[in-house]
Amino acid sequence: MTQPQTLNEDDLYRTSSQYRLWSFSPESLAALRQKTHSLAIARAQQYAGNDKTALDCLTLEECLRLVQRYLDQIRTTNDHFKWPVTVKATAVQYLARFYLSNSPITYPPKEIYKTVLFLAGKTEGTHMKLSEYGRRISTPVEEIMAPEYKIMQALRFTLDIRQPYRGLKGVLMELLNLAEGKVGGVEGVVTAGAEALQEEMMSLEAPANEAATKWRLPASGSVEIKHITDRVNAAYSAARTILDGPALLTDAYFLYTPSQLLLSSLQIADPPLTTFYLRTKLPLHSDLRPKILATISACAELLGSYSPTQILSKDARAALEEKLEGCRDPSTRDLVGAHAVAKRGGDDSEAEEKARRKKAAREKLARDGEDLFGPSLGGKG
Repeated sequence: MTQPQTLNEDDLYRTSSQYRLWSFSPESLAALRQKTHSLAIARAQQYAGNDKTALDCLTLEECLRLVQRYLDQIRTTNDHFKWPVTVKATAVQYLARFYLSNSPITYPPKEIYKTVLFLAGKTEGTHMKLSEYGRRISTPVEEIMAPEYKIMQALRFTLDIRQPYRGLKGVLMELLNLAEGKVGGVEGVVTAGAEALQEEMMSLEAPANEAATKWRLPASGSVEIKHITDRVNAAYSAARTILDGPALLTDAYFLYTPSQLLLSSLQIADPPLTTFYLRTKLPLHSDLRPKILATISACAELLGSYSPTQILSKDARAALEEKLEGCRDPSTRDLVGAHAVAKRGGDDSEAEEKARRKKAAREKLARDGEDLFGPSLGGKG
């Protein structure tokens, strides 16, 4: 009899649209962005006509920084609404994905990010009427709705965002159970019982001062169970902060899986505790262990390289947006008008052509009537 196939979390993730469509190597991600930027510049030069030398477009680096500024704006707006963190993460990824195939030169982020946040709210089941949303962000509803279909196209109609928050919560519960001596080792990985693992946790090396966790050894130097549970909760809190900031404002979601993100955030928060946890999950003799640990370290390095000072100031953002206006794609300046035309079923030229044909048909009908019945009675015969 054939044994039923068991899928693990990694197998399930590899079937997702996030893995198939939105996972990249650093090189392929950079190449895609360069291609998008080059196409936008070429389009801007077409509209510039013969005066291409006077065109001062944003560089790719400036475009990336401007997008990052609005990724951060989504975070602050979401927090202002007190919407769940899942909405925030989904909206941030929508905006980041949108700008893989579109450039700020074509669609400035200040015209896109509000729509993206509203769309993420609908996706994650956080309901707010469009009129109320528009009122609270002081934006006409027409401006919010105008780019929605274009955004959906750029997202390739894939709205599911796999996030690390639930996984991190699961790790928290596992570590708390270990700290309280409720569970032992897993067969084939760690043979130690519940008490032995609890004792090992209590004797773990303290996190270094540069670790993100706020937990420190008690002044007495004597570690008890309550101290270990405090350590676990502090590591979880620090890791959540990392997932809420660096993980959303870097390329981490494009380069790593949700499980790699959460383990890397824990690694930054409390390295000794994370090493202990991984030892209970990864067999020491596993051929995959070095690769997995190296990937977690690389992800942690990326997250650790982020600094809030990278976010553009208000004045710097305004300067880039002023520069953007000088090379802005004129065909996308009126998104509201374009949206209205699309709802009518065509562009302006198509509508004009239909009206012209109808008018010509009416005139021909009138002429044919005169030819058949002769001129009107009031006319000269």
